[in-house]
Amino acid sequence: MSSKINTEQLEMVRLWASQGIDLNGIQKNLVAECGVHLTYMEVRFLLLDHGIEIARPQEAPKPAPAPQPQAEQPAAPAPAADPMTGAAPVKPTMSLDDIQIPGTILSGKCEFPSGTKVAWQIDQMGQLNCSQLSGTMTQEEQQAFVFELRQILSKM
Repeated sequence: MSSKINTEQLEMVRLWASQGIDLNGIQKNLVAECGVHLTYMEVRFLLLDHGIEIARPQEAPKPAPAPQPQAEQPAAPAPAADPMTGAAPVKPTMSLDDIQIPGTILSGKCEFPSGTKVAWQIDQMGQLNCSQLSGTMTQEEQQAFVFELRQILSKM
């Protein structure tokens, strides 16, 4: 594998990795700038063989909005009682996983008083992924979930 690239090209790979360019980007740069065609796995092994690590972004990733096709809302205020029904605000129970799921920087579970349960993960790109374990989140529950998740993230 490493015999396919020369020392100068290896230094370019080191530079790209230090800039935080991912494996796919490095693979594309090798083709575009060096004319070297390596498979994704060959690029991965190249980095491993030479002890090259891809730099991670310095700033904390921002969570994606709740997984529903709607306009992005500003920071959700603490859920208040419903003025029409007088119902108490929805207060979910959030938990962080003791062992993070591979490929995530943070993961956990959320349970609502209604019985709805959600597993959530924030991947290395800062994207929020949710999986319904039981029930379906209502609009109020989604807002409460986002609020509680932001509270957790602000403490980190």
